[in-house]
Amino acid sequence: MDAENQIIKTILGNFKSDSRHLNEFFHSDSEIIRLGNKDYLLTVDNYSDEDHFRTNNPYVLGRNLAVSTLSDIFACGGKPLFFANSLTKADGWDIEYINEFSKGISDVLKDCDAAFIGGDLGSSQNWNFTGVAIGESDRIVTRKGASQGDLIYLTGPIGNGNFESASQLTKLGQGLENLFENNIIQFPLRLKESELVSKYASSCIDTSDGLFKSLNIVSEINDTGFLISDIPYSEQGLMLTNSLHLPEEILMFGESGEYELLFTITPEQENSLLTDSRKFEIQLFKIGSISYNKQKLLQKSKEIINFNDFEIYARSFKNHYDYIGQLTQYLFSKFQKM
Repeated sequence: MDAENQIIKTILGNFKSDSRHLNEFFHSDSEIIRLGNKDYLLTVDNYSDEDHFRTNNPYVLGRNLAVSTLSDIFACGGKPLFFANSLTKADGWDIEYINEFSKGISDVLKDCDAAFIGGDLGSSQNWNFTGVAIGESDRIVTRKGASQGDLIYLTGPIGNGNFESASQLTKLGQGLENLFENNIIQFPLRLKESELVSKYASSCIDTSDGLFKSLNIVSEINDTGFLISDIPYSEQGLMLTNSLHLPEEILMFGESGEYELLFTITPEQENSLLTDSRKFEIQLFKIGSISYNKQKLLQKSKEIINFNDFEIYARSFKNHYDYIGQLTQYLFSKFQKM
């Protein structure tokens, strides 16, 4: 168990279960709660310097934080209804910065037809943001439900989250200022995709902690494995890995995710899913299938690489560069054998 999950389980051990809370902890991106005779989705997410969001564009920062918060609602096939936030602004954020930051959040909520219901404001040397969202779904989807033979789909390319993080890490960004300046990432809002998740998915999780960790969580919860291939890496992510001479797979293993939806469907549902995706002009990427043997496999060219021995977790390291170094060393050891 990685350090983060160990801490979370320690905290949860002090709280009793309640019949109004319908999902098991860890089994759903949003919590499923019963109010009256209806089930709702609730998510709470906190962001700070630890997450390496760029802060030089307040509108994009506000938009990305709102999209990131709502991603847990979308991963359950949900539609956001209400949004609140607690903001601790950094000392250097003036009124114009706050104005643009709020516009970024507001535009996301307008696109979702979700109501802003207030929050809290503080000030400190470093910024901190907590987003709270409540949503609903015609059919709530959780991380549990994937079965042998299910197909694995993604709503978008992988790597933009790690690209953004790299832009904030001095050693990685050195000499790449133009690359980062010319490529400011806005995370996509997956509202329409969430409707397809609600209609077709057997399980779903967002890629907020990176693609591999998301696959790992689904596998552990469902007692399965996976075989993946043809990962769609983002153009910006590949420009970064090529510039740093890193294996492209680091975009999949790095834990700064891009808030895409990773979902499974039965093979029988695939044609209907793709028909609807074309109808609504939604691009989807099939990247593999669920297996029963608990093996975590990547097919690259004609080689099958097993990642069952992977045990490198970002929050187990005090230094970001130690984490990146060990992750890079691990991936080179895997692919040098090919």
